[in-house]
Amino acid sequence: MQVAKKGITIGFKKTAKPIEFYKVCWEVTITESLAMFRDLRRWLKLLLIIIFAGGVVLTAWSLYEEDGRLRHDLFVKAKIAANGIPPAQVQALQGSDADLTSPEYLALKRLMEGITASDEKVRFAYIMGQRDDGTIFFFVDSEPPESEDYSPPGQEYGEATEVVINSFAFQKELTGGPDSDRWGTWVSAMIPLLDPDTGKLIGVYGMDLDARYWYLSLFLAAAPVLLGTLLFLFLVMTFLYISEQKQRETDILDESRRAIQASEERYRLIFNSSPLGIVQIDREGIILAVNRKFADFMGVSVEKLIGFSTLSELMNPGLRAAVQEMLRGKQGYFEGEYTSVLSEKHSILRMLGEPLLNDEGKVYGAISIFEDITERKKTEEALFKANIKLNLLNSITRHDILNQLLALKGFLELSHDHRSNPEKLDNCLSRAVQAANTIERQIGFTKDYQDMGVKAAIWQDLEENLIKAKGGLPVERITIDIKDTNYEIFADPLFEKVFYNLIDNTLKHGGDHVTAIRISARETGEGLEILYQDDGAGIPDSKKKTLFDPVHAGQKGFGMVLTAQILAITGITIIETGIFGKGVQFEIRIPRGGYRRKKSPG
Repeated sequence: MQVAKKGITIGFKKTAKPIEFYKVCWEVTITESLAMFRDLRRWLKLLLIIIFAGGVVLTAWSLYEEDGRLRHDLFVKAKIAANGIPPAQVQALQGSDADLTSPEYLALKRLMEGITASDEKVRFAYIMGQRDDGTIFFFVDSEPPESEDYSPPGQEYGEATEVVINSFAFQKELTGGPDSDRWGTWVSAMIPLLDPDTGKLIGVYGMDLDARYWYLSLFLAAAPVLLGTLLFLFLVMTFLYISEQKQRETDILDESRRAIQASEERYRLIFNSSPLGIVQIDREGIILAVNRKFADFMGVSVEKLIGFSTLSELMNPGLRAAVQEMLRGKQGYFEGEYTSVLSEKHSILRMLGEPLLNDEGKVYGAISIFEDITERKKTEEALFKANIKLNLLNSITRHDILNQLLALKGFLELSHDHRSNPEKLDNCLSRAVQAANTIERQIGFTKDYQDMGVKAAIWQDLEENLIKAKGGLPVERITIDIKDTNYEIFADPLFEKVFYNLIDNTLKHGGDHVTAIRISARETGEGLEILYQDDGAGIPDSKKKTLFDPVHAGQKGFGMVLTAQILAITGITIIETGIFGKGVQFEIRIPRGGYRRKKSPG
């Protein structure tokens, strides 16, 4: 007997057992079924693509149709409302507070309020105008004066959107948006208002719909198609997933196991040998793993860092914020000073971190790398300061001192020519002495400036510095009142020069009638403020901006320049706020942490 199936011929004797026949038939059936199943999967995948593409097209078409319908409805509403606005009343408005009591404004105000009251979907109704310089402003709106969204007549609309600008520019009836301004996000219709006699633009009527209603309407229009598409996709994909899952499970597991092993080996190698610090945390911010380099940065062992909570125990706000960013699924970055809470080791670190996401895109932790940039920052800062010093010293030696030497040489040559004229000779010699004194001051400044910042800042007694400063100057004719200065200031060792220069400035430029200097200190919400005041001539407003600029130091010397830069070393600022003709007032502002109350003796 012969059995033929799909090109396969099976033969057996009549005496063969019947089970052999059924076995062969079963094998043939399985082969055919597998072939049919593969064909079915291909057709199902093609069906998925067709359903998805059709769903996208239908959804887009639904959104387009609904958007057009909504815009048409809004346009019709705005057009009808605009037709009810009397042009004469708009022309009577001035766009200022004077409109508030005019009958035309009040009538239009009631009209705008009636429009929004009659249609809950309309959030704002308003009329705008445009000034000759192009500024767009409100004539009247629908909000009551007590509303926080109220726009008084004449209020400028600096956030004018493209649809508003184009409506004024081209006198066209337009819809636009969604656009955002200070009041929210809106879809708007703009209807130009024209003078019926001249056709001239007298304003633009606007009507706003809340964009949330707009989005909701679009969503509801697209929802049936979208949900239907998703349902079909879900059913087909579910069938495919179930049918293929068992076949793929073993292969996926084996492949995943091999990939994980290889990835772990690579990660372990990078982790242990990296010259950068590496930290891994879980989704609660708890440290799971760190390498030796990071432990060195923190000044503790690896074991002490495991289990450390970066969210609750980390004191640095900048670094904590970077960790929070990573746990929110964003990249984390930090660069700045850091003091370890475990060892109090201080360094400047740079951190770059990325969130770790599972297959569902959810954050289950984060990994970050750290670099110690302390030495590099110190080098950069030292180089920056050195360049500033070199540039200024170079300017003084090559430009200012050279100019004074030329002047000195000129006066000496003139004095030689005027030997027979005592009066002119005396004048030339006096001018030469002035030039020499200027050179002396400039050279003295270069020495002080060169020493500035060389030694570390220290805590200094404010009152002692004031006493030393005035002790080196001829202040016999001036009363110096020092009040509430019981503080220590963290500043450069040249801090005494600050008050020396301020008092010297008063003596030289305060005028003949200066009689008193007042120095006091007071604590403010931002830190400590030291006030230096005198009753001299004061400083003209035109010179205040360049008072501390080395480029404009000129003949009056570099005392103020040196003063500002000595203070800046520890973050202290100085400004002049006096009134010209009534004396100077320098405000020295010391940030929190840069001052402290002087300890009482014993």
